Amino acid sequence: MASAREAARFALDRVFENEGYSNIVIDREIRKAGLDRRDAAFASAIFYGVLEKRMLLDYYIKKFLDHPKSPPEEPVMNILRVAVYQMLFLDRVPDAAAVHEAAAMAGSYRGGKYKGFVNGVLRSFQRGRDAVPAPWQETIRFSLPQEVISLWKRDYGKAVTASLLPAMSAGRAPIFLRVNPLKTDAAELLRKFPEGTAEPVEGMPGALRVLGAGDLTALPGFSEGLFHVQDISSQLLCAFVAPQPGETVADVCAAPGGKSFTLAEKMENTGRLDAFDLYESRVGLIRSGASRLGLSCISAAIRDAEKGAGEAVYDRVLCDVPCSGLGAMRRKPEIRYRAARRSDALPKLQYAILENSAKLVKPGGLLVYSTCTLCDAENGAVARRFQKEHPEFAPHPLVLSGWERILKEPEHILTMMPQMHGGDGFFAAAFQKSFS
Repeated sequence: MASAREAARFALDRVFENEGYSNIVIDREIRKAGLDRRDAAFASAIFYGVLEKRMLLDYYIKKFLDHPKSPPEEPVMNILRVAVYQMLFLDRVPDAAAVHEAAAMAGSYRGGKYKGFVNGVLRSFQRGRDAVPAPWQETIRFSLPQEVISLWKRDYGKAVTASLLPAMSAGRAPIFLRVNPLKTDAAELLRKFPEGTAEPVEGMPGALRVLGAGDLTALPGFSEGLFHVQDISSQLLCAFVAPQPGETVADVCAAPGGKSFTLAEKMENTGRLDAFDLYESRVGLIRSGASRLGLSCISAAIRDAEKGAGEAVYDRVLCDVPCSGLGAMRRKPEIRYRAARRSDALPKLQYAILENSAKLVKPGGLLVYSTCTLCDAENGAVARRFQKEHPEFAPHPLVLSGWERILKEPEHILTMMPQMHGGDGFFAAAFQKSFS
């Protein structure tokens, strides 16, 4: 069976060659290798660390290649990246162990053709890394495509980008939980958890920040439906939707269901919440989660958010649309290297979904548009166009308490960034339909 380092390297091969989703790929390799909890955590740390620091790691590796403009094939580079990441960022791992394991991995690849090469490069790196000047280029220091950095500087300004870049490169995003108030409260749930597992989030009642890593499904209370996983930005978004008990609510792009669950809990499991998604498998995830949490007011069904029909019967409609995901790259670091292929067709799709979702809102009702990206073309531009073309919807203020806004924006618009509260980059805009 594969070791933790080999599992990380195999997962990196899959992500870089086949463009797999990071969480799915690493989980599959960990299961295949039969790793225990400790080794699984080690494999995950290496895997996500290399994904996040790839451009920086390559900068150092190429300093010790004879032909830096012609690096070896990707699996060999991944062996080198795994070793160099450990040597640069994991103090508890001896350099000798990282080099030895890398040489062993190279020995089992293509008949050992690259074993001497890998061993030589890493020995040279071990001896000479302190003489390598720190990179001055932002794209290398933060392992982000220049296109993304330029986009943020254009959309948010140099000062905000200067704080956003290190926040997006400070390791994996923290995990947040949402306490199910129908069954418990934060204090009671924390008493059930092992000491040091989680802590309350100031300014967000019912939210917990997980301390450390591990299998969240193994925590006390998971099977009983006492909590679900939901980023703090997404929880704040649900606070803006603010559904009341007995109301009708639609979540038009709901899978995997975290927002629907929180909204239903705020409704005290009364009224009706229709959670829609395009695919049956994802609708099944919503149903399964709602059942575990005991949320019987949720009805999950297939619906095309862009073209699906529906009546104006909802008090509140949440329109959290597909997006480029730039705000979630700490959680899904593979997005960093696919950002250059961000589709310019996304804003057109997003606007179509928003317009179609507006048809579901009854007079006096609330429409909330959101994404998990940081890109004005997908965020503010879509909201501004909707406001211009739909005078029957008036801006609805988003009242933020406990945190300060990062950007100067109209009251009905909010861009959330990790330097605000540690969560994902998110965007929200709210509109209220007139009664006439």
